[in-house]
Amino acid sequence: MAAPVTYLCPYERIRLDPTRIGFLYAELGGAEMQVMLDRAMAELGHVHDAMSQHYAMAELPEMEHSLRRIRRISDHLGLSGVARVAMDVGICLERGDSTAIAATWARLTRSVDQARHGNLSRT
Repeated sequence: MAAPVTYLCPYERIRLDPTRIGFLYAELGGAEMQVMLDRAMAELGHVHDAMSQHYAMAELPEMEHSLRRIRRISDHLGLSGVARVAMDVGICLERGDSTAIAATWARLTRSVDQARHGNLSRT
């Protein structure tokens, strides 16, 4: 008798800081803010995709610059959770802990995917 297979599907709840979005809206206006938000989300995805290639090729030192870019973009948009996870990946890279790198990388990937696909909740 075969044992049942269990699939774990962790879900990252990504929060969007409404204060930050309100500030951007007041600064840019609705149409400009949407253009900026779309552009920033595309950039976030592009940077993450490039990092995925470095991760797959075990080129971990090359990920540092991209992690800083992800943190800057995320902070600017009010995605502090994504920025925090990117910082955690960087800490794990500095320590050279391959298990922790794999875990935090998976979490960052889930977080960025949630943000890119608009699965955001308000804080």
